[in-house]
Amino acid sequence: MSILITGGTGSLGAYLTKALLKEGLGDHLVLFDYRPDYERVAEFAGRVEIVSGNIADWPDVLRTIKEYKVRKIFHLAALLFTESMERPYAGFKINLEGTVNLLEAARMYSVEKVIFASTIATYGPGLPEPVKEGAPQVPESLYGIAKLAGELWGLYYHRQYGIDFRALRFARIVNAGRSGFGTALFPSSLIEDAVLGRRHEVNVPGDYRVPITYIKDAARALVMLYKASDVKRRIYNINGILPSAGEIVDSVKAHIPDAPVNFAKNTEAPPLPMPLSYDDTRASEEFGWGMKYDLDAMIDDFIQEVQKKHGIGRER
Repeated sequence: MSILITGGTGSLGAYLTKALLKEGLGDHLVLFDYRPDYERVAEFAGRVEIVSGNIADWPDVLRTIKEYKVRKIFHLAALLFTESMERPYAGFKINLEGTVNLLEAARMYSVEKVIFASTIATYGPGLPEPVKEGAPQVPESLYGIAKLAGELWGLYYHRQYGIDFRALRFARIVNAGRSGFGTALFPSSLIEDAVLGRRHEVNVPGDYRVPITYIKDAARALVMLYKASDVKRRIYNINGILPSAGEIVDSVKAHIPDAPVNFAKNTEAPPLPMPLSYDDTRASEEFGWGMKYDLDAMIDDFIQEVQKKHGIGRER
């Protein structure tokens, strides 16, 4: 009997794999990915199975769940926010059709539990903050639309077929290797460039804020939800931190004083298609969730992760 992680060799998949193995929950882990990143999960060699497959391809999904006798699933595979906007049809195929493929295969082969990585982008702007789980969901992004549809399909499969469907709505996840300069990606690329001594121009104003969650907190939340013996609801908010771009830069420079980071001139940031703060009290009360990484702790750990990856010392 296996645990399947879709998107298993992606950044979150790799951290989740490490967390599951550390907790002794990874007796037979199957990492399913479209283009597996073998280097990212090299430390798990011999302890996990790696399967190349497309979540939007029904035969790939069906064959994997049948062949590996999958009984639990973490569904992380997704085309992310910016990519979904740039490639809408691919976003539909991966984020929605892929989720339906997985749920239907889970029904057919008696999978017991599906843990779904959702997003705060399922909420639209203009809601009273902090936003609670029962708030209206009228997403304005294609990513949020597909994730909301995935939640609804999961809830239906729970009611109709008894699959133990659970989901977490995350803020934007910050992690090393997430390159890019859009408003969704600037914290990750900013910090990594600073560690590597690469010049970086921040393309949002200093007072721009975006809710973010460190990847290790996200992986830990998934494990906590998985381990919960009983849950009172199916979907929970997981709040992040809300630093300004200026606060992120200041914290980075406190750790790396000579970091070649500055703000581009005359920057404008489009309004976020979602609220900024979320109430995760229910996750705290019902399965013990609590954020571990504040801004400085996140940046300190992020720096260590990049240094380890690139084989450089603490002092540049």
